[in-house]
Amino acid sequence: MAKALSFLLYRTLMGRSESRITERLSRLQTTNVLSETEFDQRLAHKLPPRAKGELVWLHAGTQAALRPAMELYARLAEDRPDTASLITLGADVTPPTGPLPDGCTITAAPEEGAGIIRRFMTHWDPDCLIWIGGKFRPALIQAAQERGVECLSIDAVKSTPTLEIHQHIPGLRGAVLFCFDHVITANAAATLAWRRAGVDPDQIEALGLLEEGGIAPSYDEAELTRRVAEIGTRSVWFAAHVDTAEMGEVIRAHKRALRRAHRLLLILSLSDSATETQVIAQLEKAGLTVCLLTTEKAISEVAQVIIVPHSSGGIWYRTAPVSFLGQSLTQLGGIDPYGAAAMGSAILHGPYVSHFKAAYDTLSTGKAARKVRDGYALGEEVERLLSPDQAALMAQAAWDVASSGAEVTDHVADLVQDFLDLRERISA
Repeated sequence: MAKALSFLLYRTLMGRSESRITERLSRLQTTNVLSETEFDQRLAHKLPPRAKGELVWLHAGTQAALRPAMELYARLAEDRPDTASLITLGADVTPPTGPLPDGCTITAAPEEGAGIIRRFMTHWDPDCLIWIGGKFRPALIQAAQERGVECLSIDAVKSTPTLEIHQHIPGLRGAVLFCFDHVITANAAATLAWRRAGVDPDQIEALGLLEEGGIAPSYDEAELTRRVAEIGTRSVWFAAHVDTAEMGEVIRAHKRALRRAHRLLLILSLSDSATETQVIAQLEKAGLTVCLLTTEKAISEVAQVIIVPHSSGGIWYRTAPVSFLGQSLTQLGGIDPYGAAAMGSAILHGPYVSHFKAAYDTLSTGKAARKVRDGYALGEEVERLLSPDQAALMAQAAWDVASSGAEVTDHVADLVQDFLDLRERISA
């Protein structure tokens, strides 16, 4: 009864009609604080189409929760490729700048108005809710629970079980926490608030944080074996997703490293395959022997550079002990480093990695990645990492960082699979 009264008091104090919410958002839009798209999303108007079949709804309460949410869905999609996902963002969360996993839609979370939430829930009709990073929204979570949606809460970095509202309403936080069916906390101390709220202790697990870490890229094992045999005893490094504006520096680095290892092979993937002809001409002008690799073609013994499709990165991260991650020597924001880390490749990158700054900072702190300023410094690092011992230390560190959150991610994925399987059996 007390929990129901807390929600009733919250709705009464909120007391905002949808027209008042619309007026407030319109003012934000007029001052360019809010885009037209976010305006519509927060009012649950003009929403993207819902994919057919199962839909997993994930909510990122904080910025630190966003990438773990995306990676959790990618992990789920490995076992349930037909399951789509919706990721909603808390008030202070900025949408990602990089590509989204296939089947993933990202929108701003709806405002706390009853009619708005009703439109949102009717449109998306989620099969389960995974709330990551705290900052709970009472009306939204209660609506999910009343609809019979299985609700799971997971701690992320810097998350606390607080409400994303300005009012203090006695008993409301406990009422919101009680809506969740299963809870995963960072540690035993963090379980206390949930126990006080009345959540079944058997449904509370202190497993650690859901952290970003990365899913290892897929690759064909038979092709990997063939390519390793073709390379033989040659030293090799990989430059991934390189932009044409960086090619001069990559060439400079490779020519420098060739002084120490005359048979050194550079495996090169480009950010834009349409530039292959231009890049081949640039490499040949620099005096390098280059080959455009296809599935059928073998790696030539005389080739100093081979150009590979960027979609085949998994093989080359696995083959090369050291990888330079492109779009980072010019102001392009960099690429996601966790694919390379998950494959155990030592990571080199330029200074411009704003799109994935937190990930690169984590890898750098873990001694798994190093920053270079130009082609000369890149060549020096490649030379140094041609020593197997040096490369192995960084590669092991990269794998350790990438796999640090894998246990929690895998466990949550298994839980969600159980939720979805049960829901499927009930509705059959």
